[in-house]
This record gives sequence, structure tokens and C-alpha cells, in this order.
Amino acid sequence: MSDTAELTFELLKRLHSEFGDFRRDIASIKMRLSSVEQHQATQAVDIARINVELDQIRGDISLIKRRLDLAEA
Repeated sequence: MSDTAELTFELLKRLHSEFGDFRRDIASIKMRLSSVEQHQATQAVDIARINVELDQIRGDISLIKRRLDLAEA
């Protein structure tokens, strides 16, 4: 074999031996990404709930201001 062919063959053998590591790393990254996506979805629901509560509080404050004649016209 020529030097180029031998070097290419050695490189391919090394890549083949490391392929299992790549697959494990990708599986790990997928699991971590899934976890991040779940946390993001939970946070979005929490933020929506907080916004509803804030709207209720703002409505209550407006009602209190009107009853105490503190509301601006």
C-alpha cells in the first residue's frame, strides 16, 4: 500500500474504534436536552400561572382604589 492509503486506513480504524464513544455522547446529549426541554415547559406553565395571578391582583388593586376614591379619572 502507498503511504497515503496506509495513513487513511489507520485513520479510518481509529475513527471506527471511537464511533462507540460518539454514539454514547450523543445519547447523553439527547437525554440532557430532553431534561432541559421538560424544565422549560414547566417554567412556561409557571409563568402563565403567575401572570394570571398578577392580573387578579391588579384587578383587586384597581377595585380598592375605586372604592377609596384613589383612582384617577
